[in-house]
Amino acid sequence: MVLRMTAGLIPAEELRKLQFRMNKLMDELGLDALGSKYIDELGRMQKRMGDLMEEVEGPNLKKGVIRPLADVHETEEALVVTMDMPGVEKQDINISVVEDELQISAQRKSEAEVNEQDYHRRERTYTRFERRVLLPESIKTEEARATLTNGVLQITLPKVSVLTRKRIAID
Repeated sequence: MVLRMTAGLIPAEELRKLQFRMNKLMDELGLDALGSKYIDELGRMQKRMGDLMEEVEGPNLKKGVIRPLADVHETEEALVVTMDMPGVEKQDINISVVEDELQISAQRKSEAEVNEQDYHRRERTYTRFERRVLLPESIKTEEARATLTNGVLQITLPKVSVLTRKRIAID
């Protein structure tokens, strides 16, 4: 089995399938018996698979929705939010600001087809991304802009009140 990697992450559905296959293989081979010399190693592998599932399904995955990590950087003039959206087309991304919250949702669609002699296969995958980011400042929504370059989404949100710094001399 080949695990497809996207930005360092293994999709949860693939981990679930692999863990199920490992459990089934252990049962079929009778490796769940206490006398098996491989039981300790397989038990460690099975525990690690469970740990990986918890990591993947933890805060970044909820009911089949990936919550991409976001970097929020503040400059004097704007808030800049950056997040990875691998394989997502710009027309499949929705960005909105509701009160003091930035809301991003996207869907990645992919289709693969293989034709070899008597063998035919077509696979489709749909991955949904959702993220909400609380905004620490009031922003000018009409001046907000976003770019998508090489799978990286960058949203620039100009602040309503831009503070200018003035050095005060001590008398």
